[in-house]
Amino acid sequence: MRRRIKSLIRSATFVVLVAAVTGCTSTFNPTPMDQVPFMERAETKSSDEVTITVAVLSADEAKAIFDRKLYKKGIQPIFLEITNHTDAFMLFLPSSLDPLYFSPLEAAQKAGLTWRNESDREAADFFLDNQIKLEIAAGETASGYVYANRNKGVRLVMAEVVGENWNQHFEFLVEVPGFKADYHRVDADALYPDREIVDLDLDGLRAWIEELPCCVTNADGTKNGDPVNLVVIGTEHQVWPAFSRAGWDPTEAMRTGSAVKTGVFGVFGGAYRYAPISPLYLFGRSQDIALQKVRSNIHYRNHLRLWVAPVTSNGHPVLVGQISRDIGSRLTSKSSTLTTHRIDPNVDETRASLVQDLIYSQALKAFSHAGGVGEAPRDAPRQNLTGDVYFTDGRRLVMWLTDEPTTILEIDYLEWETPSRVSEVSE
Repeated sequence: MRRRIKSLIRSATFVVLVAAVTGCTSTFNPTPMDQVPFMERAETKSSDEVTITVAVLSADEAKAIFDRKLYKKGIQPIFLEITNHTDAFMLFLPSSLDPLYFSPLEAAQKAGLTWRNESDREAADFFLDNQIKLEIAAGETASGYVYANRNKGVRLVMAEVVGENWNQHFEFLVEVPGFKADYHRVDADALYPDREIVDLDLDGLRAWIEELPCCVTNADGTKNGDPVNLVVIGTEHQVWPAFSRAGWDPTEAMRTGSAVKTGVFGVFGGAYRYAPISPLYLFGRSQDIALQKVRSNIHYRNHLRLWVAPVTSNGHPVLVGQISRDIGSRLTSKSSTLTTHRIDPNVDETRASLVQDLIYSQALKAFSHAGGVGEAPRDAPRQNLTGDVYFTDGRRLVMWLTDEPTTILEIDYLEWETPSRVSEVSE
């Protein structure tokens, strides 16, 4: 019996070694690209020098075209078609799209292929041959993929090309199929009848902001929670790119799968970029949009909630929100999941960090501060709905966003109310 067991072990070892050296033979059956309908979602932008078309493949589309589950390996192929309208060559810079993009053979290897192995070379060559060219000749159209890191929800695709004494930068705000975000349940255009929306000038906007409720509430509005300390003015194509460039991600809808995943990450740690956020209430409903900026662990993140307001300002949409910083987790009987994040009590610091985010994403046109929250000093803090204490100078951050790159020296500050120093809040 012992001899038989040893023989089986030697045979198994031999098989493993042979597989490691020669690789396992695999079939490769990619679906022709014209049979995969991702181009129906493609977006195109043009200038005198160049035309660029972009489409982000879903998990199923990537599996069909590359015959490998690339999303499982963290790879998201992005298709580009670039036409050079000039009489000289131009360069496409894939780092503008994703500074940490995968090379074709790196992506192939992550997908379980090796270019050195003859049996897999056809499949690995497919990755290599379908990478978009970096140098595009005069009058030429080039098409192919950049093998980017996987994103969910909304992806900001930034594509930059460089020619002789010029460069062009295009931004595409692309919805990635297959992601169930909490904002998908909201039809922003149907929240208010057009006749109920009031357009405000600056003075009217300030007065309206200062009359808002101090805080978000529970579902029936009987208890106050975190302070309503954030107002954003901008269109969809100003707000989403601004936050995306600054590293903010959308959150998944609260459902069984995302709840289980949150629990797993909560126990074992790790960053869950799209972790669901519990509902809080303003204007009689839970948040319309939730965003978060994660760190290395699910217990630590900045997060915010936004509600579409029933007003506009000089024709621009207004979003009202709440922002705080998670600095840990704890058990609580005040949550249906029996757990909650612990917030940084200094909510004004988190408010200030958002200004910095949007300054460095070059999306901030102007900002100011308005009253309305009410002061809560350090020696007399308030509590949110789960019992965490917070203190604040009582002001709201108001930000006007832009889709024109704006440097820090070009940002305007409206002197409505000056935030207090933390030391003053305690007095």
